[in-house]
Amino acid sequence: MNRNKKRYLMSGVAAAVIATFAIGGYAWYQTPSKAPAGPTVEIRRGSLTETAAASGKIEPDMQVEVKSRAAGQVIELLVKEGDHVEAGQLLVRLDPMDAERKLAETRVARDRVKADLGAAQASLAAADLERKNNEVSQQIAERSAELGLGSTDTARSAAHSTKVAGANMTLRRAQVTAAQAQLKQAELAVQDAETRVKEMQIYAPIAGTVLDVAVEKGTLVSSALTNVSGGSAVMTLADLSDLRIVGAIDEAQIGRVAPGQRVDIRVDAYGDRVFQGVVDRVSPLGKEVSSVVTFDVEIVVNDKKASLLRSGMSADVEIVTAEQKDVLLVPLLAVQSAGKRRFVRLTSGEERPIKTGATDGTHMVVIEGLSEGDDVLASAPVTGAPGPQQGQGQRGGQNPMRGMGMGMGSRGGR
Repeated sequence: MNRNKKRYLMSGVAAAVIATFAIGGYAWYQTPSKAPAGPTVEIRRGSLTETAAASGKIEPDMQVEVKSRAAGQVIELLVKEGDHVEAGQLLVRLDPMDAERKLAETRVARDRVKADLGAAQASLAAADLERKNNEVSQQIAERSAELGLGSTDTARSAAHSTKVAGANMTLRRAQVTAAQAQLKQAELAVQDAETRVKEMQIYAPIAGTVLDVAVEKGTLVSSALTNVSGGSAVMTLADLSDLRIVGAIDEAQIGRVAPGQRVDIRVDAYGDRVFQGVVDRVSPLGKEVSSVVTFDVEIVVNDKKASLLRSGMSADVEIVTAEQKDVLLVPLLAVQSAGKRRFVRLTSGEERPIKTGATDGTHMVVIEGLSEGDDVLASAPVTGAPGPQQGQGQRGGQNPMRGMGMGMGSRGGR
């Protein structure tokens, strides 16, 4: 009897459980499907900017490494790093002692050559007088011989003296010419020595800022003209009023880059500031590094605060290649793809095919399929969660009670 009561009690409990699940399943089946949960976004109009990114170093368009034309020892430095100098301004003085001694020697040699030239010219004048005197004596001797007043030997001797005087004139002229050439050579030697003295003072070749001073007082510098290594660098000057950035653009983006395009420039030193620039030159020749082809793009920094930047700073640049205004924009995360087809999900659960245009990496232009004010899911549903169509299909094509009843039945048959 107790066994029968127990059996009846368990049957009653099972029936109550089955009834509860039946009522719950029927209520779930009758409940309308809900749209996928998640944040939404309203489709609005706005502007989209396409960019091409690159990085490079900030460098002045004109940068000069100043070297000495003469060798010598630094005896005075007149500028320091960071100073602004004008073209032709004195920067460094070298010890001029040896150069000045050489100049004095060349001047002495030039004076000696001038004296030799004077002596040669005097000898030429004396030879000319002697030639003229012999010509007169020859004429008198020949006339006397014709008249019978003198001998023919005397006339012949006078003619010989005239020829000797002529040859002596030629010799004196040659000596004068040689002395004149020696004087020119001596003058050039003096000029060279004077130049060496002037080169003991090093002047700024351009107007700009002193970036680096490579010497100090007492340093021995070598000549850039005579030293095989190119001579000693004294300092580096740069015109910081014209800063440039050379960045490498991938071949996939280079077709959209052209001179005149606006550039946004960012440097680590001023993380909250964007400097402005413009594309000045696009290299026609690509460079291949590690199987990647890039093209150099030269950018001019034209920002009003460009003086804040320093030569050698690393910079990240974004070249504005295209701008679209008053277009429909959808977040890129909201766009889903199936093959070549793109679509979004509306808040109602509808899957809406769309035709898209350009993207800036965050948003995408919608050409067809959506209107301003439409609400779409801000991101795709979580992977593995049933979509709205899946949920509706399950409810319409499969009775959730069937699974539950089978489970209970198997359990109850044990």
